[in-house]
Amino acid sequence: MTRPIHLRVRGADSPRTVDCVHEAREVVERERRILRAELDAFEAFRARLAEIDTDRAEPQSGVPARTAVGGVKSREHRSERSTAALVREAYAETVMDTAHYDAEYGESYWEHVAAEFGADLAAALRESAAVSPLLKSRLLAAAREAEVRREQLLGELEREADALEAANAALHEVCEDLGVVRSRPLYGCTPAELRNLLGDLAVLDERLRELAVRRQSGDLEPGSGRRRSSSDASLTDYVYDPLPFTRPVLRATAVVSDHVATTRERITDVLDAQTDG
Repeated sequence: MTRPIHLRVRGADSPRTVDCVHEAREVVERERRILRAELDAFEAFRARLAEIDTDRAEPQSGVPARTAVGGVKSREHRSERSTAALVREAYAETVMDTAHYDAEYGESYWEHVAAEFGADLAAALRESAAVSPLLKSRLLAAAREAEVRREQLLGELEREADALEAANAALHEVCEDLGVVRSRPLYGCTPAELRNLLGDLAVLDERLRELAVRRQSGDLEPGSGRRRSSSDASLTDYVYDPLPFTRPVLRATAVVSDHVATTRERITDVLDAQTDG
C-alpha cells in the first residue's frame, strides 16, 4: 500500500500532507469492516429464523390459550413464548449485536426492522404473536435482500478502494517528481536548465489533468450504491459523509496542482531575474 504523500510548502516550517485520499481509504476500509460484520449477522439471523418452527406458534392474541388443566394462559406469558418473540430474540442476538450497532444506529428493534425490511413487513410482524409460514417466508426473503444490498455495496467499495489505491500511487509519483524539481538550487541553474524544469512541470500538470479526467469519466469513479438500510444514496455522499469532502481524488489532485503552480512561479521568477539581468 502506497504511503501518504508529503510535500514541503514554500514558506512553511513543517511538511503539509496531502491526506485527502489517505483519509478516504481509511473511511472506505472502516465501512467495509462494518458491512462484512452486518453480512455475517444477517446470515446468522436467517439461520436462526429458518430453525423456528411455525407449527409451534401460539394462538393469536385475540384467542385465549388453554393450559393443560383447563386454565387460560395470560397474554403476557403467551407473548414471551410466541414465535414472534423468538424472531425478535434471534434478531437482537445477531443483527443488533454487532459491535458498531449502537454507534451507527442506536435504533429500537422495531425501528431497525422497519428500516431494513420495510414498514409493511415490520407492521405485519408486530401485529402477529405467531409467525405464519407465509410471514416467515417473507422475513427470510427480506433478510436475504438485506444481505444482497450489503454484498452489492461491498463490491462497490472494493472497486472504490482499488481506485483510491491507483489514484494515490499516481499522485505519489507526481509528488516525488515534483520533489526532484523543487530540490534543484534554482539560482545556480542556467536559463536553459530552468526552462527544462518548467517543461518538467508542464508534464506533471498533464499527468494531474489526466488523473482528474479518469476519475470524472468513470475509470476511477465509483458507481451508484445503496446505504446499508433500504434507502438510496450515492456512494460518494454516503461513504464520505464523515469527511469534509466527497471527492477525495479531485481534492488531492487540486492540492498537488497548486504545489506545481507555486513551483512554476518560483522558477519563472528566477528565470525572469536572470533574463532581466
